[in-house]
Amino acid sequence: MDIQKFKILVVEDNELNRKIIVQQLAKNKFHVDEAENGQIALEKVALLKPDLILLDVMMPVLDGFAVLKKLRETQTQVELPIILVTSMQDSEDIVKGFQLGANDYLPKNFNTEELLARVNSGLKIRDLHNLLKDRNNTIERELDMARLIQKKILPVSTPLLPGYTISALYVPMDKIGGDYYDFLENESYCDFFMADVSGHGVPGALIASILKMSLKSIHDPNPSITEILSTMDQAVYERGAIGMFATALIMRLYFKEGRIAYSSAGHHPLLIQRRSNDTFINLTVPGTPLGINYDFKKVSFNSEEFQLIPGDRIILYTDGILEATNEEEADFESTEWYNFLNEYRDSKLTELSSQLLKTLSKFSQREHFEDDLTWVVIDYDGI
Repeated sequence: MDIQKFKILVVEDNELNRKIIVQQLAKNKFHVDEAENGQIALEKVALLKPDLILLDVMMPVLDGFAVLKKLRETQTQVELPIILVTSMQDSEDIVKGFQLGANDYLPKNFNTEELLARVNSGLKIRDLHNLLKDRNNTIERELDMARLIQKKILPVSTPLLPGYTISALYVPMDKIGGDYYDFLENESYCDFFMADVSGHGVPGALIASILKMSLKSIHDPNPSITEILSTMDQAVYERGAIGMFATALIMRLYFKEGRIAYSSAGHHPLLIQRRSNDTFINLTVPGTPLGINYDFKKVSFNSEEFQLIPGDRIILYTDGILEATNEEEADFESTEWYNFLNEYRDSKLTELSSQLLKTLSKFSQREHFEDDLTWVVIDYDGI
């Protein structure tokens, strides 16, 4: 620790005592200033911005307790260490000082070694706090950059398919998330892909990027949906960290026929809200999560098909929606999920996503969600 960079303010009404402290600190190469009462001390703090204050308690004009209370309105103990220097031996006064935000206590009969030890301790804590603050700021800047990069791996718009209305929602828990969705358009069909990576933040976002790259690396112009999952499975296994995996669902919509094929890697079912008769159909097929499946000697993925009828609403989603909990620890899936979908069955998709966020916020009573929220909703209007 480079002590020469630190500024110390000595606040003491007794001139002799003040000069002794100033000389001892200056002899050890600290930059030192002084104040003879509390009012002058506050003025010098604003002007000089010291790194540490040695503060006498019993002073005219404004005592040390008043100065301490005032300074703690704007600066914390790690931002500005304050050591009380006093002849008072009453433990209640010492406790009062700590309650007001003093970092340490130094009796007036101290020796030089004790003075320097307490000053160095206070400055070291402040120095470490500033180092941590700088590193946190660096991390925040890097996360902001990662968020912008992640936005580029997600679709900029939804497909325009005749007879269908499509909407997507992506809300990461933090600046970046582990959910991923994508679309691949073909002349006769459109693939919808949804994945939920284990974990959050940067690791989850990196796995999501691997999924994107593996999707783009497929050279076959017309791969089956199970082949797509197998390619992603190998990519997560070979390039992901140990223990990380992703659940995934892929749906191939043959839009001219109103028919879908679907395959799953341990993901939640594909949900069909059949609004013509107010029923829900969960479409699922057995499958092991990406990354884990490959380790199980590449178990084959399976697929099935389903015929849509006009009015069907198709929903692909991640578990952040279903697993949101309220104050009673009840989850959204078991209490509100189907009620919500029924209540807004006739809503336009542009309004449905915003209404979902409002409903989840009200349900959980939280400003920030505890998991990434992603869904893709498709209304089949008929050809």
